[in-house]
Amino acid sequence: MDETIYRTHVAAPPGRVWAELTATDIPRAWMWDSVLIGSLAEGSSYAFQYDGEDLITGTVLAVEAPVRLALTFNPQWDGTVAGEAPGVLEYTLQQTGDGCDLTVRITGLHGASATSVEHDTPGIYAGLKTLVEAIPVAGHAEPA
Repeated sequence: MDETIYRTHVAAPPGRVWAELTATDIPRAWMWDSVLIGSLAEGSSYAFQYDGEDLITGTVLAVEAPVRLALTFNPQWDGTVAGEAPGVLEYTLQQTGDGCDLTVRITGLHGASATSVEHDTPGIYAGLKTLVEAIPVAGHAEPA
């Protein structure tokens, strides 16, 4: 596998989806409760961590808020992927009608990491879609 692409329409504006994708230091219910650590400035390092352990590490390649984010994607979640070459993760958001189209593109992975990404990507981002549509403002539930 050299490329996994997942596309979905999210009934929320690009800024809301962007806020969820780029939120740092809070658990992501849609991605195994991992926490994004680091700055999302071009050239800076980041990590997705769970319980203090790195799941994914990398470098921020491009930031065009709120429409595009590109990162190197270095799998670290277990011993079978830790030695594999990193790939690239790219998010693009496009305003459409009542919301936006989210495209997740992961390239350059091979072996166990490619198999995991191909299997897990649809569920992860379906979870993001569900969360964003259920809680329209980042980090805040709707008042009762």
